[in-house]
Amino acid sequence: MLAADVLRLVSGALQDLEPGMEKRWPWEGEDEPERVTLMHFLNSAIRAVCLQRPDVTAITEAIQLEVGMRQGIPTKRKHGATHDAAEFIGLVRNMGRDGETPGSAIVSAQPDILLAWSDMGHKGQRIDNFAYDRFTNRLVYYVYPAVPDNCPVFVEATYSIDPAEVKRAKGIIPLPDSYAQALKHHILSEILLGDNESSNAAKGTQHYQMFNSLLGVKAKIDTFMPKAKSTGAS
Repeated sequence: MLAADVLRLVSGALQDLEPGMEKRWPWEGEDEPERVTLMHFLNSAIRAVCLQRPDVTAITEAIQLEVGMRQGIPTKRKHGATHDAAEFIGLVRNMGRDGETPGSAIVSAQPDILLAWSDMGHKGQRIDNFAYDRFTNRLVYYVYPAVPDNCPVFVEATYSIDPAEVKRAKGIIPLPDSYAQALKHHILSEILLGDNESSNAAKGTQHYQMFNSLLGVKAKIDTFMPKAKSTGAS
């Protein structure tokens, strides 16, 4: 999906596509870098979607764990990840001492239960459980047993990354096409709720409600989609 596909919908809703007339809301602002354009609103809308649906920019790959139970969310420097994580989603399975040997699945556990096991002092090269509570500390999760300090331990992790900024109308939006309408409504809500000649609080609120409604419907649909069952190793 190109940025132009969404921006055209927004311009149409704003009645800003009349031929021969200067656009009130230009798509890009190369000639006037300080001017706010629809591209700014588009990137804001993309970030808003990713905040509610971190899975849309999710990556699943092998990372190396830190020593002990407490772990930081994936980063390039500490864990050998290809990106710095914006949000942690979960651990999938063990990947051996080399990061290339698929092993047993890693099961999610409640943080208080997993931390209670820490009294046992168990360490191991195979991780059985992980626990994460983003509302307590979004930058930290825990694993069990604890990672020993005498050998590397790799696991397959899923995390989301910050979306790439879209700079041109011909640029690709880093979201599935199904989010086009949600992006349109978020852009319109910011414009209509802003302090400008297009302001209309009532309409702006309606568009923001539509944005949230569309994301809610998408989440419900995804809940009922069939999911492949993990076999642990492959």
